[in-house]
Amino acid sequence: MVAAEPDDTDWKVINRSDDVWSMLSFQGKVYATLSPSREIVQLYPPPLGDGDGDSQLVVIAQIPNMFGDHIHFCQPFLVESGGRMLVADRYPPGELGVVGYGLYEVHLRSGGTGELIPVKCLGDHALFLNRDRCLSVSARNLPSLSGNSIYFSMSDSPVMLHWLTTGLSEKLAEHCQIHNMVDRIRPSVRPFTIADHLLTYCHPSEWAQGLMFHEYHHIPRSFKELRESIRASISKLRMPPRVRRQ
Repeated sequence: MVAAEPDDTDWKVINRSDDVWSMLSFQGKVYATLSPSREIVQLYPPPLGDGDGDSQLVVIAQIPNMFGDHIHFCQPFLVESGGRMLVADRYPPGELGVVGYGLYEVHLRSGGTGELIPVKCLGDHALFLNRDRCLSVSARNLPSLSGNSIYFSMSDSPVMLHWLTTGLSEKLAEHCQIHNMVDRIRPSVRPFTIADHLLTYCHPSEWAQGLMFHEYHHIPRSFKELRESIRASISKLRMPPRVRRQ
């Protein structure tokens, strides 16, 4: 991970670890969850060190282990909701194939480890979770969304809804798939739902390409023209240089 202050002339490496799972900018600082240690750490501002990104990170909190040896299959996401920092810990499907979530509010403490407070209800808010970006929205004026719930994706289902009240999940895009992972099977099903748009926003790769995530979370080899267009677009990406402000 790299960062730069307004007056810096170049980017600075602040973390070289591959263990970062989810990041959140909150109250002027950047936090992250680490896997497999399941720690919540402060990434930015970085701790004092030699500036090469290898300094010891400040641990804010430790996410509880409720699954023993299966804990490595859990996925902790950071998200801001209603001015609070939340961590949504996704549990792997059990024997019944049901995905679960543990939800906590992160209470920060200056100069020490924070505290995780279990959250049972989100009120009218809904969370949209992905490793690259998480979002919290109020469903009060968005009747097509369900409050007190979590929208997410799995490898075999691009749009899923988890109800915090019941602990159950359901697939929302089964009849909107435009391909069978090999060939196109139907035209795009429109209009897209608000949930489709918000979950796509949480997947920057598809969002930046103008693609809906639930349709193009997997792009078959038969979509040759689209794959070549995406490859050409990615090849043009460059890290911009920093220019000191005058």
